[in-house]
Amino acid sequence: MYRLLERLSSGGAPNLLGIENGYLNYGYWEPGCTDHDAACVALAERLGEAAGITAGDRVLDVGFGFGEQDFHWLRTREPKEIVGLNITPGQVDAARRRTRELDLDDRLDLRVGSATSLPFEDGSFDRVVALESSAHFNTRQVFFREAFRVLRPGGVLATTDPLPREAPGGKGGLVLRLDEVRRRRIIPDANWYPRSVYAARLAEAGFVDVDVRDVTDRTIAANAVFARAHCARLLRDPRYRSFQPRNTIRYHLRQVEARAAARDYVITSARKPGR
Repeated sequence: MYRLLERLSSGGAPNLLGIENGYLNYGYWEPGCTDHDAACVALAERLGEAAGITAGDRVLDVGFGFGEQDFHWLRTREPKEIVGLNITPGQVDAARRRTRELDLDDRLDLRVGSATSLPFEDGSFDRVVALESSAHFNTRQVFFREAFRVLRPGGVLATTDPLPREAPGGKGGLVLRLDEVRRRRIIPDANWYPRSVYAARLAEAGFVDVDVRDVTDRTIAANAVFARAHCARLLRDPRYRSFQPRNTIRYHLRQVEARAAARDYVITSARKPGR
């Protein structure tokens, strides 16, 4: 998926996501927000709140992308250390370069590795976080068990994830059916369950104080509102007058709107028992 995004962003293709920084997420859209970059930062901040990241914590960020949220948390929440694990080497390399540029090597340790086989000892971390990434892990439930293992007693796991609606209406149109085919390529069927099941899966992994909060209106739904305005601007741009980019922009918008009608989005937190 990320290789595809990189190809689309090269060669003068339109910036369909409207993102200029290194985030790749739906964003959290506060009232009045019209900037996707700001919404992405806001989602990272909401996840940091859910995890309870504070000064002195040792944090594990699994599936960290380009590490933007880690740089944000180091500035704003001042944990002692963040360790990042990501299965995509190109993203790890890019994030490591930025870490060196910002002189953060002593506080940010970024590694290539798998979310379902965490290379850390039991009880190693105060917080484990996954920003819109655990849907892709094969499987999320294995990750939940691994996160439980590496957390200290009393430690917190926090995630953000898109999910299918509890009771989707109808079968959807062609765009939604094609998107479902694409979804199965990047999100395992074993991870594609509604929020009521999500809470049960966290409990099955041993977590308590499970909170699965529906924030669809502030994420996927609000992102679709932004996409309509953003794509309208792109369609007025003289650089994209030819058929191919205009068709790509229109299809992207239909895809975003179809997802907004069929998906939920959650911010979750859960605690490992003990102190």
